[in-house]
Amino acid sequence: MMIYYPMALTHLPAVSPPDEPNAKGLEERFPAMVRYTDKIVGKLVAAVNELGIRENTIIIFTTDNGSPGKVTGIRNGIPTLGAKGKTNEPGLCQPFIVNCPGTVPQGVESDALTAFVDMLPTFAELGGAKLPKDIKLDGKSIAKVILGKDTEGPHQWICGMGHGPAKLTPDGVAPVEKFTHRAIRNKQFKVFVDDNREITQLFDLKADPLEKNNLIEKKEKYKKELEKFQTILDAMPQKDAWPKYRPRAANDWDRKVKSKKK
Repeated sequence: MMIYYPMALTHLPAVSPPDEPNAKGLEERFPAMVRYTDKIVGKLVAAVNELGIRENTIIIFTTDNGSPGKVTGIRNGIPTLGAKGKTNEPGLCQPFIVNCPGTVPQGVESDALTAFVDMLPTFAELGGAKLPKDIKLDGKSIAKVILGKDTEGPHQWICGMGHGPAKLTPDGVAPVEKFTHRAIRNKQFKVFVDDNREITQLFDLKADPLEKNNLIEKKEKYKKELEKFQTILDAMPQKDAWPKYRPRAANDWDRKVKSKKK
């Protein structure tokens, strides 16, 4: 079986969780929400233990993006402002913690490149399921990395998008049919690409993990790196393949809400 549990925490607007009802303001409520998230995860793990399936259950803890811009976290001992929706590292990187006693090696920190597109093929391999042959996937399984049978992973590079939310129209959710700015990275270097398909920034993440020193002006020194990224960029479609949403019939409980202008 597979259980997917998407929590609303930790997410804005900040709220006071049941254990800390008197928490006020973002500075108190956000860490309180984090502590409550930890409690809920603990209850889920405890349930797996009670069922006696702990050593046969792979638990993955992750999230869909970095913290919002109003939240300051700690990264490598340095206060770091959140960057949800942006293409710098605090916006694209998330925790990805995998645990299964006796199956997943303990205490291993991997630098293998991965993205959420890898989750479907990974879950399929771990669960022994076969993927349809007529569907082309961008993702690749990282099951061997999770199980400690591989350290490198299947990717030489990964890409993160920086688009905003889709728009709701009378016909449904409208996709954005254009080329959206993005970041492409390998294990050491990362480039930022604008909406015009131009590489505008280059960073050495090993030497500069906080992305403070843009190396794009030193094109001769980093010619090989930039050429590799340009080859990747040239192979990308001219327009992003956004999902095509079909409008649905109205439900009895649907209602229209008019927003008041401030």
